[in-house]
Amino acid sequence: MKSENNVGPALSRSGAGWRAGPTSRLRTRRTVIILLVIAIALLAWLRLGPIDDHLLDQRRYVSAKILDRNGLVLYEPLASNGNRSEWLEASDLPPRVVSATIAAEDRRFFSHPGVDPIAVTRAMAHNFRRMRVVEGGSTITQQVAKMLLASRSRSFLQKTREAVLAIRLEHRYSKREILALYLNLAPYGNRINGIARASQTYFGCAPENLTNAQVAFLASLPQRPSAFNPLRDGDAARTRQLYVLDRMKLARADREHARAERLRFAPAAQPILAQHFIERVLSEPHATTITTTLDANLQRTVQGIIAAQKSNLLKHGARSAAVVVLDNATGEWLAWEGSGDYFGSDFGGAIDGVITPRQPGSTLKPFTYALAFERGETPATVLADVPSHFPTAQDGVVYTPHNYDNRYRGPLRVRAALAGSENVPAVAMLAKLGPPSLLRLLRNAGFENLDKTADYYGLGLTLGDAEVTLEQLVTAYATFARGGIKVTPSKLLGQRATGNEQRIVSEKTAFWITDILSDSKAREFIFGTGGSLDFPFPVAVKTGTSQAYRDNWTIGYTRDITAGVWVGNFDREELRGSSGVTGAAPLFNAVMLAAMKRARGQLPIGDMTPIVAPPHDVESVRICAVSGMRPSQWCPLVEREWLPIDEQPRFCSWHHDGFTDWPPEYRSWAPPQIARANTQPAMTRLRVVNPPNGATYLIDPTLRSEYQTVRLRAVANGAVTWHVDQKRIASTEWSLIPGEHVVTAVDASGRRDSVRIFVK
Repeated sequence: MKSENNVGPALSRSGAGWRAGPTSRLRTRRTVIILLVIAIALLAWLRLGPIDDHLLDQRRYVSAKILDRNGLVLYEPLASNGNRSEWLEASDLPPRVVSATIAAEDRRFFSHPGVDPIAVTRAMAHNFRRMRVVEGGSTITQQVAKMLLASRSRSFLQKTREAVLAIRLEHRYSKREILALYLNLAPYGNRINGIARASQTYFGCAPENLTNAQVAFLASLPQRPSAFNPLRDGDAARTRQLYVLDRMKLARADREHARAERLRFAPAAQPILAQHFIERVLSEPHATTITTTLDANLQRTVQGIIAAQKSNLLKHGARSAAVVVLDNATGEWLAWEGSGDYFGSDFGGAIDGVITPRQPGSTLKPFTYALAFERGETPATVLADVPSHFPTAQDGVVYTPHNYDNRYRGPLRVRAALAGSENVPAVAMLAKLGPPSLLRLLRNAGFENLDKTADYYGLGLTLGDAEVTLEQLVTAYATFARGGIKVTPSKLLGQRATGNEQRIVSEKTAFWITDILSDSKAREFIFGTGGSLDFPFPVAVKTGTSQAYRDNWTIGYTRDITAGVWVGNFDREELRGSSGVTGAAPLFNAVMLAAMKRARGQLPIGDMTPIVAPPHDVESVRICAVSGMRPSQWCPLVEREWLPIDEQPRFCSWHHDGFTDWPPEYRSWAPPQIARANTQPAMTRLRVVNPPNGATYLIDPTLRSEYQTVRLRAVANGAVTWHVDQKRIASTEWSLIPGEHVVTAVDASGRRDSVRIFVK
C-alpha cells in the first residue's frame, strides 16, 4: 500500500500546502550562483575589458608644430582629427583649470565610477518635462569616451559603447589622468582642441597664467564651442562664463573681481611663413615637432623685400619672384620664398619657383670657366670676342652667338669675359672643351634636371639653353664658396650630412672663379659702377637672362652665405625690358645685405677678407692687359693677375715699338689705323668671307630682334656694295630673316661673289 508521503522525492506536504524539497533548493542555489557569476563577469568585462590602444595614440590628436631654427612657430598643420592641438600632461594641470572644468562639466567627477546615475536621472526628468532633449547626463569620463570614439551617432547603442568605455577608462586611469585627457581632447572652437592650444590662441598665454575670468570662459566653450564662440556671439559667451564663475569655489572678492574683468583676446596669428618650404618639409616623414633650418626673422625680411619691389617688378611684367638663402658652412636653408605671394591666385602663387625648372641664362657660365681652369687655362687666358661661327651636331648648321649688346671687343681675358658675361668667348671656350665635359661637371655639381645628351644641349649649354632650378643653382654656387667642396643642403636642424666630402673642382679653380665674380672692376666695362651688384664687402655675383627674356636671375655668395633670386612668370610670359641686372639684382642686393647682417650680427662694411683665400700654388704677377702674357716695354696697359707659381712665363709678342701685331683671328676686328700696320698685300680676287657659303643660322630667342644680325665681310681691292636676294642693303649688318637667302658682294669694277645661306 502506497504511503501518502510517497509522492516524489522533491516535494513534501506540510499542513495544507506543499514546499520545495532539498533538490529544488539546490537547483535554485545553483541558478542564483550562475546568475551571480554572470553578473560579476559582466561587471568585470565592463570595467576590466580591453581598450583599443589606437584610440589613445596621442599622434591622432596632437597637431605637428613646424618651428624655425630658434623655436618660433612657422606653421601648425591640422591633426588627423581636423583640428590643432598640443598635449598637456596630467601633472601639469593648473588648479584653476581643474576647478573651472569641474564646475562647468561634472561637479561629482571625483566621486562617480565614470557614469553618474544622479545626473542621468535628472537629465531624463528634465527632458521628459520638456518633451525634448534639453540636458545631457554625460560625465567628463563619458565625454572623453565620446571624443575617443569620434562617432557622430547619438543612438542608444552608441551611448552604451561610450558608457562602457568610460567605465574602463576609470579602471585604467586615475581621475587626474582622465581629466587631462578631457582637457587635451575637448573642442574649444575655431578648429582648436585642448586647453593648452586654446589659452595660447585666445589669450596669448600658457594655461597656468590664465585668470579666473579667462579660465571660466575657456571652460564654458567645450559644451557648445560654436554657440559660445566669442568671435560670433559675445553675449552668449559672456553669459556662459558668468554661469561657470558662479559654480566655481571662489572667495567672494575673487568672484566679483573675475565677473568685472574685461576679457581681451590675443591678436590674430601672424600670416603663415614660408609655405612653399613648409610643404617641402611636410612631404617627408617627420616627428610631431619639426625644427627646421629656416630663420623666421630673415624669412619675414625677404618677404618684405619682395613686397617692396613688387611695383618695380610689375613694370617689367614680372608677377613672381623666388628667393633662397643657404648657409655655406652647414648647408642649411635660412630663407626660402617660392613666389612672393603663396595665396596669389591670379599668377600661380602656390607654385614653388625655387624648385621649378627654368632656363638659367648666363648663370651657368662660371662652370664653363671652372672646367677650363681644371684643364689648365687661367684667368689670363685670352679668348676671341669676334664674329664667330661654330659647328653643331647637325650637318651644315652653324651656331653664331652674339653678345648681349651686339658688340665685339676683340681679345678678352677670361677674367673680363666672365665678369662681363660675354657670350661669344664663353661659347668659344666650350667649343674648345666640348659640351660632354661641361655636362658631366654640371651633373656632379647637382644639376639633376640635365638629363638629355650633350648633343641635345650643344654649345648653347654655357648660355643656359637648358632648364635647372634655383635650388640647384644656389647649391652649386656654394661649392665655389666652400673652396670646391660640394654641400649637401638640409631643411631640418641637426640633420647635417656627415661623411666623405665630395670635391667638385680644385681649390685653385674655386678661388679663381670667386675672385673674378667678386671683381667689380673687371665687370665695369659692361655693368658700370654703383649698381645693385656692388657691395661694401666682397660678394661673388653673377646675373643671367633666359631665352626671350622670360626669366632673369642673380646668384651670389660670400664666405657665410649663398643667395639666389629668380624673377619671371610661371606661365612663361615674356618680361618687358628686364634682365638679371634690372629685375633680379635689386632684390638680390637687399637680400644679400639682410642675410649678411643676420650672419655677422652687423654688416661687415669694409671687411675685404677674400671669400676664398688664395691657395699656396698661385701668385700675383704683372701681365699685359691685352695679350694676357708677361708684359714687354711696349705693352700699353699692365695689370696684375693670379697665376700658377709653376707656370712657365711667356712674354707679350703682340706689342712692338709703334704697332701691334694682332694674331690672325683679330685682324678683321682690329681698328683700321692699327690693322693697317700689319695688312697683308691686297688680294685681287673678290671673295665673300662672311657669311660662309652653305651656312645655316638659327634665330637666337635670347636676343632682341635688332641683335639678330650677321656681319657681312669680303676680301676686295676696294669698297664693295652688298645685296641680299638681289636687293641692295646700305649696311654691313643684315638682320636675320627665316628662309633661304643669297648674299652678294659687288666691287667698284662690277665683279661679284655670292654665297647661299639658310636661316631657321
